Amino acid sequence: MSIIQTKKKRAEECALEKPHWALRLGLPPDNRGTRSVTQSEQKPAKIPPFAPEFVKGVCDVLAQTDFPGLSGSEIDSLLQMVRVTEREPGGNKRESLYITLYNVQVRQQAGNVVGGFIAKAMSLSRYAAQPARFTDLRDQLNEFLIFHGYSINEDGKLAAGTKASSMSEGAALAGRLHTELMRRGCHAELLRYCDEELINRSLFHAMSEASKSIPSRVRSITGLAGDGAVLFDGVFGTNREHPLWSINAHRSDSEISEHRGFKNLLVGVHGHFRNPRAHSSRITRDEVLVDFYDAFSLFSYIHRRLDSMNRLLPEGGN
Repeated sequence: MSIIQTKKKRAEECALEKPHWALRLGLPPDNRGTRSVTQSEQKPAKIPPFAPEFVKGVCDVLAQTDFPGLSGSEIDSLLQMVRVTEREPGGNKRESLYITLYNVQVRQQAGNVVGGFIAKAMSLSRYAAQPARFTDLRDQLNEFLIFHGYSINEDGKLAAGTKASSMSEGAALAGRLHTELMRRGCHAELLRYCDEELINRSLFHAMSEASKSIPSRVRSITGLAGDGAVLFDGVFGTNREHPLWSINAHRSDSEISEHRGFKNLLVGVHGHFRNPRAHSSRITRDEVLVDFYDAFSLFSYIHRRLDSMNRLLPEGGN
């Protein structure tokens, strides 16, 4: 073969080889000069349409009138993000959003628009300045979604999970109250006293049991009987009687003052939280959620101080 023929053959072989950029993009030899379709440009796979009650439940939470519900302008903006140009008319925000999302998924024969709307609505970046709003929406959604085998995870994503088959199981799986109390560092002893009430989301009964946990714990530690001020006076002393137990060394004036203040706190908690609930019914008394959490924080503080209780020597003893 002549030199000219050899060079010509080599040129033909080079023409068939992939250039480096084509190799990096994974293009075949005959696709040079064309652009590959990236994964992000491919159409997402269709997911089955969601049941009407699922869509309605989601809309009832996200479009609720009061906080933490989305405003009308927020809903319209989110719909634009999932390529829905306008919201269909309805009696209120919830109904309007439900009609819009459900009709779109019927026309598309896919639930992508509903899933996409949830993802956009629960995007963490939307709640950077309002983390409590995200938590409230997520908790309320999960209390409903758990009965359909879904939940909103900590990243704000819709995730498949265990499907609840009963109200008590649903409450336990959603775990709204328990999760928030754990996040706030609630004392384990306090949770032990009212675990069932928290699962059933009974604020009234949970508050009642939580307040009873304090004298119960004092009786357990000291072995003494009694309740309320009588118990606390017998354990922590009075102006005339030396305490049997203390939360500190009880030596300096500062320690003695702290000890007396703590005993007064116990008496106050018993009178303010325990007694009113012992003489009223759930029907005539509603608990406010923010007050509920704050009360449990106070009860937890008391239990942590009870952790350090120590028995004192009799007055004048060595």
